[in-house]
Amino acid sequence: MKRVLPVLAGLQLALPFPALAGVFIFAESQANPELITHPIGYSGSGGHLEISVCIDPASESIGDMIVPVQNVVKVWNALNPVLGNTTLNDPQLGTGQVDYESVLLHELGHCMGLAHPNLASESGLSGQDQRYAKTLVGPNGSYNLNPGSDGVIGTRNDQRGDDVNLGWFRIGINDPFIFEDVIDGSTYSTDLDDLPQGHNFVEIAGLQVAQHRGLPDDESVMHQGTRLRETKRKLARDDATMIRLAMSGIDRTQGTADDYSYTLTYGGVDDDCDITVVTEGSAFGLCTVTGQFLGGPNSHIAITSGTITMGSASNYNWFFNPDLLSSDEVFADRFQTP
Repeated sequence: MKRVLPVLAGLQLALPFPALAGVFIFAESQANPELITHPIGYSGSGGHLEISVCIDPASESIGDMIVPVQNVVKVWNALNPVLGNTTLNDPQLGTGQVDYESVLLHELGHCMGLAHPNLASESGLSGQDQRYAKTLVGPNGSYNLNPGSDGVIGTRNDQRGDDVNLGWFRIGINDPFIFEDVIDGSTYSTDLDDLPQGHNFVEIAGLQVAQHRGLPDDESVMHQGTRLRETKRKLARDDATMIRLAMSGIDRTQGTADDYSYTLTYGGVDDDCDITVVTEGSAFGLCTVTGQFLGGPNSHIAITSGTITMGSASNYNWFFNPDLLSSDEVFADRFQTP
């Protein structure tokens, strides 16, 4: 019998959900770092997935939502990341505004199977402690949080004691800011024994980590934490890497028969789609999904349904981007698995 698992994955700090890019949703709730979650429609065999995304007819702010929904569909389809995807104090946004499109891009990533690479609010921690790499607690029953000698949370220098790593990293390199030709189980791992010599822990694609490395302002779209007047409307390399890893299929080997590709399709205002977006209520941003276990030698789950709830404009000072992305602006043709 296939087990169906509900999970909530979102941005609001007060939400009690078991969510986890660098990491897949369900990995924490199943206490399995090796678990990979796949989008709606994947059954374990290869092929092309068509995934529809619609705006719920009962939603508030439908007219304002249309462009942001179409844009995030285009960005996840392109799967062509940039280094320097984060704009702080974006002049397009007014004082105190939050970018609806950036939050929606994050939530759609959850509905595709990706989780937070950082401990985030679901850890029960507060403030900067939420920025550490995502882990399970170890035998001592609590998180071990020490930024190491560099003093920067989320770097390869962190001292995490017996915490159990959930983040995937490039074997022998441990750099979330790279994007390679081969991304599968032969090149990526969660086993800390595969870290380069001298690295203490998995490094994550956080803004402070990028700044510490001297890189452009960059942060995984899936990293929890939204700043006022910040825009993250393009994928970071870590986001696209995790989708590519999942696309290597059940055998986790790129270029074999069980690989898949996907296309998200904007279905307009409709309540009969694979993923539905609604703007209402008090939840800041939330993706609710169900999933089922797949066969194979490793642990895999496929999402079976997804709903994104964005908070009402009466509760949040949203900025709704009015500018529809052109094909040039979504960074050329989307990646297809070999």
